[in-house]
Amino acid sequence: MKSLLASAVLVLTAVVAPVADDFSPWERKPTEPDVSQGAVVSQVVGVDTWLRIAYHRPGVKGRNVWKDEGARGRPLVPADGSAWRAGANEATTFEASSDVLVEGKPLAAGRYSLFMIPGDEHWTVVFNSVADQWGAYSYDQEQDVLRVEVAPQEAPHVEWLTYTFDDPLADSVRPTLRWAELAVPFTVTLPKDG
Repeated sequence: MKSLLASAVLVLTAVVAPVADDFSPWERKPTEPDVSQGAVVSQVVGVDTWLRIAYHRPGVKGRNVWKDEGARGRPLVPADGSAWRAGANEATTFEASSDVLVEGKPLAAGRYSLFMIPGDEHWTVVFNSVADQWGAYSYDQEQDVLRVEVAPQEAPHVEWLTYTFDDPLADSVRPTLRWAELAVPFTVTLPKDG
C-alpha cells in the first residue's frame, strides 16, 4: 500500500511540477516597480477578432535610443541587423484570437514574441513562435513564423515606448510602435471569406 501511495505521489509531482514552472512573465513578482513598466494594449477587428500586444516601456531619458548604449554597455536598439525585443525586459508579445494577414501575409491565431530588426529605410517585423522569452537573448530565427518589411516614419516625440492601434476599420488596423521621433506601423487585416 505504501508503495502504491508513493507511486501516486511521484506521478502527481511529475504532472504538476512542469505547470508550476510555466508562468507568464506578467505573473513574476518583482520587489519594486520596473523602470520600464509593463503595458498591454488590445483592439477588436471585425466582429470578434482580438489583437493584443504586451510589452515593457523604456524611456528615452535624453538618449539617442537608436545609437546609444544601455546600462550594460550594449546598444539600446541593435543597429547590426540583429533582432530587437521591440520594448524592454521580456520580449514583446503579439496575440491574435483568429487567423489574420500581416502586411498581406497569413499569420495563424496564437501568441507570438514580436521582434523588430531596424534598418535605415525598412524595418523587419518578426513573429516568433516562442512567446515567453527574456529579451532577444535566446531568440532563434528558426522559430520565426512570419517576417514582413515595413517603412518607419518620422513622428512626434514619444518619451516612453508605446504601441497604438491606428486607423481602425471594419476589417483592418495598424499596430504601431512609437518611440523617440519614430513610428513603425504594420497592417493587420482579416482574411476575406471564400
